[in-house]
Amino acid sequence: MAPLFSSSSSNPRRLELDWVVVSVASIRRWGLAALFVVLTLAMAGGAFLILHEPIEKRAERAVRRASALEEEVRRDGVSPSLQEEFDQASRLLGEARSDLARQDWAASLARAEESIRRFELLAGLVGRDFVGSGQIIEIHGRVEVQRANQTRWDRAREKQPLYNGDFVKTGADSSAEIIFSDGTVYRIGPDALMEVHREARRGAQPASGEVKVKVGQVNVFTANNPSTVLTDAARAEVDRESRVGVEVAEDSSAIVAAYAGRAAVTGAEGKRVELSARQAVSASSGGALGSRRAVPDPPLLEEPISIALVNLDTTDRVKLSWRPVAGSTGYELQVSRSRTFASALELTRRLSTNYAVLKIHRPGTYYWRVATLGNDRLRSEWGPPRGFKAFTGTRVTELSDTTPPKLTVQRPTQMGNFFLLQGATEPGCTVTINGESVEVKADGSFKKAVALAREGWNTIVVRAVDPAGNVTEHRESVHVEAD
Repeated sequence: MAPLFSSSSSNPRRLELDWVVVSVASIRRWGLAALFVVLTLAMAGGAFLILHEPIEKRAERAVRRASALEEEVRRDGVSPSLQEEFDQASRLLGEARSDLARQDWAASLARAEESIRRFELLAGLVGRDFVGSGQIIEIHGRVEVQRANQTRWDRAREKQPLYNGDFVKTGADSSAEIIFSDGTVYRIGPDALMEVHREARRGAQPASGEVKVKVGQVNVFTANNPSTVLTDAARAEVDRESRVGVEVAEDSSAIVAAYAGRAAVTGAEGKRVELSARQAVSASSGGALGSRRAVPDPPLLEEPISIALVNLDTTDRVKLSWRPVAGSTGYELQVSRSRTFASALELTRRLSTNYAVLKIHRPGTYYWRVATLGNDRLRSEWGPPRGFKAFTGTRVTELSDTTPPKLTVQRPTQMGNFFLLQGATEPGCTVTINGESVEVKADGSFKKAVALAREGWNTIVVRAVDPAGNVTEHRESVHVEAD
């Protein structure tokens, strides 16, 4: 029997072991490198999947995201002033769901993404009263809004909120009023383009609102906080409780005029000019500022007297006249069927004389006002308007009026310590809110932003007085919370 093991050296069988020593630091480095490779591959794979994800999956995901945001905003509570925005976003989501059911993936994705954007904007506003935003409070003619990072222009509407980066555009014979959360009011004139450049914020140290005027005329009315107006040629810092006009021409040159209060204007070249009431400065398209100039006074109206009566059966001619203003280069006359002159304009004319003769074609109430023109596009504010009434046939003498005027007031819209009041009374009445006069339109409607400084409960008193002296009062209790 052969042995199991042989000691012969000619055919040795040996088991050899090789020992390799690896340090812990090397293992850690290799592990991190491997982890990095895995993560990189995972990210690349995820990016590939996202970029090459079928459009139906993207549409489904966008609809789910929009639905979750809708529920989140609804749960947090939508104020009445934001309800229309919420409804519009919800309608878009509903259309996206319908498109999804029809397998119109592209339409569903586009509508769902737009509804997501709107819900995200609303999510930052619910439970607050337009903190950090503005609101359109009046529209006349064609006014359009372009949302930030969008290319589509939509028809503007009253009570529509505005956000940082939004644009507002007015057409010919059109205008708009915007109020921001700091109480500043902007009146945008015809053929103007304005951008909400930075939103106003309230708090212990409120940040002033900021807009950029691309072209056209914008008038700024500040309350308790300052505001800033930018143009390509200059920057106008408007002090609190001031009234300032900024006009930008097509070539980007600008005129800044302080009608009341103060403003500081800095040109693109760095020069700074301080303006007091009834002072103005021009900025060239390159940003060079001129010297301070006096803003002309508006002329005083002479005839016809206020609320004059014109019998069209006797004459269809009315002569309007006003006192000449020293140093003027001419005058601008406006005639309108509306006391606000924002709509129903009958006439806008530049004249070298201090009078005009009108031919009246139909009966009704007409309002007229005049501004003084100065050198180099400088002009005054519009003077106080005056009205006359044209009629035909025999006048009926009204018996003594002892009936108080009708007065309706909507529930105020709160924006911090500012309250926007809107209402209506009988045409021809005068209206005051907490003793301050309010402009009343020809149809009797009115609106005004009221600032309340006292914390806690306050009473707002709206008072309407008709031509016979009869009075109607409306009292509204509102609460101002500490910031």
